[in-house]
Amino acid sequence: MSLLEIRANRRRARLVRFQSRDGDNYRDLSNQLGALGPVIESANDVGVVMAEECARLRCLPVRAELETSPYRLPRELKIWSFDFLARRARVAAMHNGEILGLASDLPSGDEDVVVKLRPGRYFDFFCSNLLAPFDIWETGRKLPLLRGRELILDQRGQLMSFRRSRLANTVGVSSLAFTTDGQLILVAQAEDNVGSPGLIAPSGSGALEPRDIPQDGTGLTIADIALRGAERELREECHISSHEVKTSQIVGHGRWISRGAMPEFCVVTLLQLTSDQVLDRAIRLVERPYVSEVLAVDLAPIARWNPKKPLTMLPEKVRRSASWPLAFGLACLAQSIGDQSWPLRQELMKRLAQETLPASGESSRAPTQRQQRPVRGGA
Repeated sequence: MSLLEIRANRRRARLVRFQSRDGDNYRDLSNQLGALGPVIESANDVGVVMAEECARLRCLPVRAELETSPYRLPRELKIWSFDFLARRARVAAMHNGEILGLASDLPSGDEDVVVKLRPGRYFDFFCSNLLAPFDIWETGRKLPLLRGRELILDQRGQLMSFRRSRLANTVGVSSLAFTTDGQLILVAQAEDNVGSPGLIAPSGSGALEPRDIPQDGTGLTIADIALRGAERELREECHISSHEVKTSQIVGHGRWISRGAMPEFCVVTLLQLTSDQVLDRAIRLVERPYVSEVLAVDLAPIARWNPKKPLTMLPEKVRRSASWPLAFGLACLAQSIGDQSWPLRQELMKRLAQETLPASGESSRAPTQRQQRPVRGGA
């Protein structure tokens, strides 16, 4: 039976093509998405900041619960999975690790709702969320066998909820880490990285995994789990130890529309390291297929931060290479800094306003305006 299935897959593969919708900017959904929050565009992608959910996350806990049954590809996607995975695996570094997906939506108000997390495998995410930017065509047919947009929109053309979605909806987590001298750490992703190949990503970014859930499994909140996942990715990609992380706070939740409307969370982290100490460290061998370089940059003055135009917060040399998770995280940061109750506001503003410390024996009086430093990288 397995041999027959393999032969059938190979015959079908010769007749099927996966047509990418790289030019799909989802502008026809702008009114619908704009009602949810700022619509964020990067060079190649588009997504939306879920404004009300972000506000809830920053001020009130959202309980989370892990489902026992794992995600399974629905039949209408499974029949294309072998061929799609085989073709894409030739040009990307990946493995079929365990992941966590979002199986229900976050509350937008103060209601007590339990958010459902569901275990799954990375290949299932690959063959569902990462299939959504493609249309499937078969030789000789005038209409596609599957329109990728149908995986994220319902029959009324509305964005599908996570509860009704047929996709794995792997939870993306990322961190914006600031050093003691006020620089933002960024990661240049390798060309073979599935996430944002060849682009500049946040300080650490990746997928939520079962190991990010505390072993006792009690008193879980989505913010705590996202924090654990984001800090783990930061430590792995930037070669940082746990004791070198001072504190982290969640700043936002969004949906990466051009990635099957997958969920994305971002946290802000304050490090107990200078930018030089971070840049002086070698990239870990296991991370080299995914990370090509670690960078440190100055952001624009806070007065110019705009959650609707987050890329303007970056140096011009970085803007065109920014990944969507980076643009999304900066938008959330710009929203959070205006919130007087945000726990990291005062310390982050202090770090961003300070000057490079004077050398021993020099005056300790700080200049009134911060010096502009170039983008720096290290390996």
